[in-house]
Amino acid sequence: MIKKITQITCTIAIALFLVSCKNTKQKIQEYVNTFNNSSALFHNDIISSASAKAFLNENKVEIRIDTNLEQNESSKSIYNQMFPALLSEMLKSDEASMELIKEGVTFEMFFLANNSTILAELKVDEKELNRILSKNATTSIDRKELSSSGMNPEMQQMLAIMNQNMPIVNEDGTKILKIEISDKNELVYKIEVPKQYSELLKGEGAKVLMKESILRSSDLKTILGSIQRYNITTIKYVYQDTKGKLVNDIVLTGKDLK
Repeated sequence: MIKKITQITCTIAIALFLVSCKNTKQKIQEYVNTFNNSSALFHNDIISSASAKAFLNENKVEIRIDTNLEQNESSKSIYNQMFPALLSEMLKSDEASMELIKEGVTFEMFFLANNSTILAELKVDEKELNRILSKNATTSIDRKELSSSGMNPEMQQMLAIMNQNMPIVNEDGTKILKIEISDKNELVYKIEVPKQYSELLKGEGAKVLMKESILRSSDLKTILGSIQRYNITTIKYVYQDTKGKLVNDIVLTGKDLK
């Protein structure tokens, strides 16, 4: 998931350029041209294509990010909650995007599954930008704290942004409370399970079934392969009840996929 977010971030950030005395429509077209001329650099095993389109008469920029991820209700629920917030953060940090929005331009971004259905979407106009800025004024990332950490800067910023927008509620009622890197360099998901499931998920038998279910995910191999660039080879899922008591945990490594 971290790699996915990083690629989305890089694709949006590539649109930075200098603007001088151009009018808004000229700036829109230059933004789109810059994005499209550079987006091929970010194609990988997750993003199959990324493109921007200008709608000059509507003062709108549409950004489309096509992926090889499969569509299912669980992933759609997570992405619908997480990616708009993450994309907002990235858009907010891009001076060119900010200037265009303040001139009345609307950005519409779509994150698409491998069957072209929408996993997540975001629409930002000046009103939405002001709401984002207001929200971030009270929940800003502690940059000083991040810089003092030994973690990879790219990774630590992505985790900070993600955790700002927790919890993420899944279709089955479970909640992703936090994602962090442990002192053993594991990517750890802390997940709260509803009361009615907590007893069912205890014990070794439940652990085996849960692990098998996770391994059936078509995206897992991609996630494990992607985070290896940060020297992370293990994903750990820690399940707890609504009172914070441990229910069970699952540890996955690259060996589990062989």
